[in-house]
Amino acid sequence: MTPLALLIPPPLTIGVIFGLESLIVAALLFLGAGAIRRRSARFGALARPIAWLSGILGAVLVMGAVLADATPGSGLTNPIPNTVTSSTAGQNLFLANCASCHGVDARGGGPQAGTTPVRPPSLVSGHLDQHTDGDIFHWITNGLPGGMPTWASKLSETDRWNLVNYLRSLNGHGPVVPPASGVPASSVPASGVAGSSIPSPASGAASP
Repeated sequence: MTPLALLIPPPLTIGVIFGLESLIVAALLFLGAGAIRRRSARFGALARPIAWLSGILGAVLVMGAVLADATPGSGLTNPIPNTVTSSTAGQNLFLANCASCHGVDARGGGPQAGTTPVRPPSLVSGHLDQHTDGDIFHWITNGLPGGMPTWASKLSETDRWNLVNYLRSLNGHGPVVPPASGVPASSVPASGVAGSSIPSPASGAASP
């Protein structure tokens, strides 16, 4: 996934780009209306109406894209306090289920990283700071098109929130847990969280 795609999610990219271009055109027409009128009274008279239309179109495209990006459950509150116990449980879950795609260091370079149309992104790039706990929980639960599969039936709700806490900790928002570098996912034991079901990573599928 490219840096641009991390800043602007793929479903939004086209709408946002065209919207911004329309707003730029509107601004240029407003600023240049006088010069256009001096060169051609006919086209000068059309400059401001076209600028208004372009501005309205741009605003609609950008706002529509932003509203369409609202993740269901974005406002969910994480019910699990981000303690050392929770983050450590999340780390164990990450190593057992997610590191095969996202890498042990969570930078997206796991051994299965190239097996999906959308490569697993780095989870420590700061991108997650732009999203709520509810967003991250939703993505883990429901997966992402072309990449991460759904984990709703494989990990308990507590497990998924523990993963959220671990990802927050990796990004400096929670207790520091011992580094996972060099620990193969296959050697990590189950989290020990009641109700957990921790499958081995499915071949060819990206993980949370």
